[in-house]
Amino acid sequence: MGAPAAAESAARVSACVTELLRKQPFFGSLALRLPLRADPSRKTLASDGGEIRYDPGWVAETGAHLIEAAIARVVLACALKHHTRRGGRDPRRWQHASQLVTHALLEEAGFILPPGAESLQGISVEEAYERLPPPEEDGPGDSPTPPQGGGASTPDGQVSGRAGDGNDPHDDPGDPAGGEDPDAGDGPDPESGGAPESDSNNSGEPPSHDPAGTGEVMDAPSGETGASGGSPAPDHTAEEQAWDEAMHQAASLARAEGKLPGAIREAVRGAHVSRLDWRALLRRHLTDAAKSDYSWSAPNRRFIDSGLYLPAIRSEGMETFAVIVDTSGSLPSDTLAAFWSELHEIATEIEPQRVIVLQVDTAVRDAAEYSAFDLPDEVDVHGRGGTDFRPGFAWLDEQGVQPSVCVYFTDMGCSRYPESEPPFPVLWINWSDPPPERAREPWGERIDIGNAQG
Repeated sequence: MGAPAAAESAARVSACVTELLRKQPFFGSLALRLPLRADPSRKTLASDGGEIRYDPGWVAETGAHLIEAAIARVVLACALKHHTRRGGRDPRRWQHASQLVTHALLEEAGFILPPGAESLQGISVEEAYERLPPPEEDGPGDSPTPPQGGGASTPDGQVSGRAGDGNDPHDDPGDPAGGEDPDAGDGPDPESGGAPESDSNNSGEPPSHDPAGTGEVMDAPSGETGASGGSPAPDHTAEEQAWDEAMHQAASLARAEGKLPGAIREAVRGAHVSRLDWRALLRRHLTDAAKSDYSWSAPNRRFIDSGLYLPAIRSEGMETFAVIVDTSGSLPSDTLAAFWSELHEIATEIEPQRVIVLQVDTAVRDAAEYSAFDLPDEVDVHGRGGTDFRPGFAWLDEQGVQPSVCVYFTDMGCSRYPESEPPFPVLWINWSDPPPERAREPWGERIDIGNAQG
C-alpha cells in the first residue's frame, strides 16, 4: 500500500475513534488512550492493551461502522482484562471465547457486528472458553466450532450467530460478509484447512487470528505465561489495575453524558480484580468522581505528531463529597478507623470544596460539614440502632445536596433502599461478607473490604 493510501487509512481509523467518542463515549474514551499503528500482519485490527494496530488494507475496504465495532471490541476486551488472563490456554480458542463474550455486550450497546458474529450472554471469558471444544476436536488449524449455533443470543448462555444469517462465522475476517480471502494466494491458510500458520512477520508475536472479523486481543507485552509449565507467569497486576481505572473513568464520563449502555454498566460493576486492595479501589473511584470532561481547546498531545487533533481529558476537581456511615450496632471500630484514615488522605488529595458526613442507623443521628483539610482524625460514633439505607439519601435530597459522589460505609445488612436511584454516583463500602445475589444493591458499585483489611 502506497503512502497516500496508508495516510488515508490512518485518517479513517482516527475518524472512527472520534466518532466513537461522540456516539459511544465509553468506548471512545478507552480507545483515545491508545496510540494507533499500522500493522499489515494483522487481519483486521488488534490491541495488546498498549496500542491499537490495524491492517491498512482492511481499513480501506471495510465500512466505518464495522471499524468502530472492532475498535470497541478490542478496547472492551482489554478493559475486561482478556489480554492478561489467557495463561496457558490455547490462544485461538481464547480469542474465540473473548469475541463471544464481548459481542453480547456490543450488541446490547447498539453496535452492528459482521454477519454471523456469535455471542454468549452473562458469562466470563473463562466460562466461554470451557464451553468451546478443545482444538483436537476441530479440523487441522480450524477455529473452534461453537457448541450450539443459530438464532439470537440467549440469557442462559447459549452460543448463537446473528439471527437470519447463513454465513459461516469463520469465513475470512477481512471480509465481514464472508467470501473469498483476498490474500489466499500468499500461502497456506490454516483457517481454510492448510498447514498451520507460522510467525511470518518474524516479530516473535503469535500469528493473527480473528475468527469473527471484529478485532483480536493480543497478550499483554509481558509475554507468554507459564501456566502450562516453564517460566513463572508474569505479574499483570499493574496492567490490570491501569485498565480497571481507565474503564471506570470511561464509565463515569459516559454516565455524565447519559450514554452509558446498561450492559456495560453491569460489566463495569463486576469487573474488579479481587486481589486489588480495597484502598486502591476506593482511591480510584473517588479520583474518577472528580469532574472530568473532554477539552478540544487542549488537544491530546499523544496524537499531535500524527497531525490529529483529538480532545484531552481535563479535571476540574470536586464540589461536594458525601460520606454516609452506617452506625448500626454491628459497626466494627477498627474497620471504621481504617476506612476513615484512607478517606481522610484521599480527600486531601482531591480537595473537594466540602465534605458532608452523615451518621445513620434507622435515622440520621449526626450531620456535619467540613472542608477537605479540616476532617477530624477520628469519628465520634452516634447511633448503634438498626439499619435503614433511606434516611441518609432523604436528608441529602431535603437539603438540596447533590454530591459528585456519595460513599456509604456499611455491612449491607439491609434491604430498605430508596425507591429510586439517586442522581449521583453511589459507592458502597461493605465491611461484611459479600451479600448474596438476591440481596445485591440495586444500583451503585460495591467494594467488599471485610476480608481485605490490614
